[in-house]
Formats: sequence, structure tokens, C-alpha cells
Amino acid sequence: MNKIFPGCRVKLAFVLSLPDGTEIDSATTEEPMELLVGDGSISPGLEFVFQGMRAGESGRFDIPPGIAFPVPDEDKVFVLPPEDFDSEIVPELGQFIEFDLPSGETTVARVLNISEEGMELDFNHPLAGLPLVFEVQILDVQC
Repeated sequence: MNKIFPGCRVKLAFVLSLPDGTEIDSATTEEPMELLVGDGSISPGLEFVFQGMRAGESGRFDIPPGIAFPVPDEDKVFVLPPEDFDSEIVPELGQFIEFDLPSGETTVARVLNISEEGMELDFNHPLAGLPLVFEVQILDVQC
């Protein structure tokens, strides 16, 4: 049986959650996630924990902040003036707003504060700085 390493195709079922049990993402054995290890489809910090495993193995991993996703960066928090927003946007605290980047890609920012000066937006990854629990079952490994 093949051990997982970069370049292997892996089929897996998983649950990614916060320590309090709040589920963030999952894939089931009926509808597994398929990926090429190292292709960037999931966080390298999550890939790292199941490298070396084989088909049929499973595990539960407590992942400290900063491993699966970066720690929050204050340079990714901006206050944008009201004139920079579409008048149709009615922001709420904690809401995620999608933005188009000049490259054609999109990104999201969380609304931290709303004032006369504008909206304070956090462009850090939504899971930045959070501890996570990653439960994974390896279904198939092709290397």
C-alpha cells in the first residue's frame, strides 16, 4: 500500500471544525474530496498532517493557530471610504463581502466596523489565527 507524499492522488473523507464542534467544511465517503497532494487545492498545513498515511487509515488532528492558515496580519485590515462602495451594499458587522481584484480573481473581506469614515474590512483568511480540528479518513492513494 502506498504512503501519501507530494504528487500522489488521494481520495479522502474529512471534517474540518473548530474545537467547539462548529463544522467548517467536510467531504463524505459517498462524496469524497479528490486531490493531487501539493497542488494547492487545500492548505499545506492540512496536507501535512495526512502525509505518510495509507488508504484505510484515519486520524484526528488538533491544529494550532497559524499552521493550516496564517496568523492574522494587521496590514490586511483597511478602512475604505463610503464612496468606494456600491450604494446597493448594505453592510452588517461580521458580514463577508466579495471583491473583484484587478487580476480578475475575487477575494472576500469581513466587515469589522462601520462608521462615517467608512467600513473597516479584514482581508485576512476567515480562519486565520484559529485553532482547528481535522478528522480525516483516507479512502484511496495512487502514487
